[in-house]
Amino acid sequence: MIRYAQIAIAAGALVAAMPAQAADFVIDTTTGKVNNATIAYGGSGYSTVNYSVASTDNKSTLNVKATAWSRDGNGNYTAGKIVSWGADGLGIYQAGENTGSNLHQIDNVNGWEFLVLQFDQAVSLQSAVLKSFQISGLNYVDSDAFVGWSSAAFNSAMSASTLVANEKTLASTGNFFNSDSTKYAATTAVSVANGNLVQTQTQTYNLSPSKAGNVWIIGGSYWGPDNNNDAFKLNQIKVTSGVPEPTTWMMMILGFGLVGAAVRRRRGSDKAVLA
Repeated sequence: MIRYAQIAIAAGALVAAMPAQAADFVIDTTTGKVNNATIAYGGSGYSTVNYSVASTDNKSTLNVKATAWSRDGNGNYTAGKIVSWGADGLGIYQAGENTGSNLHQIDNVNGWEFLVLQFDQAVSLQSAVLKSFQISGLNYVDSDAFVGWSSAAFNSAMSASTLVANEKTLASTGNFFNSDSTKYAATTAVSVANGNLVQTQTQTYNLSPSKAGNVWIIGGSYWGPDNNNDAFKLNQIKVTSGVPEPTTWMMMILGFGLVGAAVRRRRGSDKAVLA
């Protein structure tokens, strides 16, 4: 009976550690809310935008908080404003920019701009629609992006100190949060001198389940594949939830091991009795 109890306990630990079934979510950036009202087009922007999104199978809901930030060359982080440009997507006004400037997208001019997306559960980024825009004075468009992931309490307000705490010697190793250097590039520079603008709007990341967190950042390229300025608006995001945390993977492995050990002991006992 003791051995049966050991098997039951081990199996229970395994079941408890099993991850939730994966679910896909598509976030339309135009649906964000502030104080329960849908965000408006243009204007001076918002400090925080909230999203509540049903999964594609309508079986679960994902809550998201978005904030805007910029980083200067000295590593200082400053909160910005999220601006909705309707179907074109979300842009950012960093401190010092205003509605009259051409720098109303997410760009890496006068500092590095990025959105921080806090989810109420761990997710893996699958794709994003980045609508690229031309910056005044340039004869090209480019929408290379930086993406990274980490973890932070969903109910805690994002802060500059939290961003600093998650940064990992960016200048020397090129690491910020966790990132995948193979996912930076979207499109190469496209000339608009002939009046034709060719853009690839969707970046498909398809990151592995191990690359997951409840905090994601999407910004202009920080150390991208070229020396061009990047500028885009974030139109849509697709993520997948139900990704086990590292501690869950450890619990699952432990559970498998306990079940296996208990079963082997039981079989060994049965053979002894038969002998």
